[in-house]
Amino acid sequence: MLERYISDKDLKPYTVKNYRYKLKLGFSDWLNKPISSISKDMIIKRHKKLTQTGKTTANTTMRVLRLTLNHACNLEMIDENPASILSKAGLWHKNSRKDRVIPSNQLQAWHEAVEALPNQKAKVYLLMALYMGFRSTELLTLEWSHVDIKGQSITLYDTKNGTNHRLPIPSVLMPHLNALKELTGGCKWTFEGDKAGKPMTTPIKPIKAVIQASGVEFSPHDCRRTFATIAEAVNLPMSMIKRLMNHVTTNDVTGGYIVTEEETLRMAINKVADYIQARVTQKDNIIQLHASK
Repeated sequence: MLERYISDKDLKPYTVKNYRYKLKLGFSDWLNKPISSISKDMIIKRHKKLTQTGKTTANTTMRVLRLTLNHACNLEMIDENPASILSKAGLWHKNSRKDRVIPSNQLQAWHEAVEALPNQKAKVYLLMALYMGFRSTELLTLEWSHVDIKGQSITLYDTKNGTNHRLPIPSVLMPHLNALKELTGGCKWTFEGDKAGKPMTTPIKPIKAVIQASGVEFSPHDCRRTFATIAEAVNLPMSMIKRLMNHVTTNDVTGGYIVTEEETLRMAINKVADYIQARVTQKDNIIQLHASK
């Protein structure tokens, strides 16, 4: 049924992979069962069992099962979705929105640890996540054909919200991208993986090395959240922050009339970069005191 859903929908490869993984993770013993054999009682018991692994796991795996069963309902293969019992009984776990960022007073330690990484690809990946606010999947699937070195901009195509996203590259990142171009420029992927022709996966080991060296706990998405937080700290308007983050602005009537020019975006993203650099390059003010003779 999930495969039927996937074939009927226009889904991104990452989404397809994620749905298959989640369904197998939570319901490997159900995969060969007829859709009609899955009952509300089975749903409740499995949700309780998955909750022992984690509330987020229980929610995310159940959501994939729910959309699969919803599709069966829409095709009139079953009369109702048994997963609806989770809403009726109030069993969904409340998701607490993560708010972890890299604190301003730890940016220097984090930045120095990243700069010290011997893995050039991991280094640039983390710096771009912080300085440009890209999602991890957007970076890992970035192609060199979408990177305009001369024009100092990057275009992401068919992003999460279904749009193309063109963003200027902060000046401070250009030396790093030029160095990476020498390393992987002959490949399709900006961050080519160990296997030829395949993109890099999330650099787990370098991330752990940065955490150990800097003492800063973080994830790639925390870098994106830090970017947005800094954008607010430098007094960028919310409409600009949304544009930089590639969040939908057209739901707002006025926002739909605003077309942000690239140079305005360049000034804005460099303002974020300047804030980071001011904290990364700061030196302790030390006054030498000499004993009087």
